[in-house]
Amino acid sequence: MNDQAKVVLLYISVGMRVLSARVVLLLAMLLTFALFAWAMAVPGWERISAATVFAVLVFLPATRIDAGQSKDRAVISPSKDES
Repeated sequence: MNDQAKVVLLYISVGMRVLSARVVLLLAMLLTFALFAWAMAVPGWERISAATVFAVLVFLPATRIDAGQSKDRAVISPSKDES
């Protein structure tokens, strides 16, 4: 494999990692919105608590994935005391 093909594959792999982090965050946001809309259609403590637990359990891994990105590409910027 020549050097030019290696560079192209490197760019593609980096792009896929960045894209996957963005897609995970977008999907988590859309699913949480849909679940809270369902919970607010007929409010009850069971529905609201289920939506809240879902939101917490979905966004924790999504924010960890995004925090693993470099500081200039992360959607959720790392805390200031880490710099």
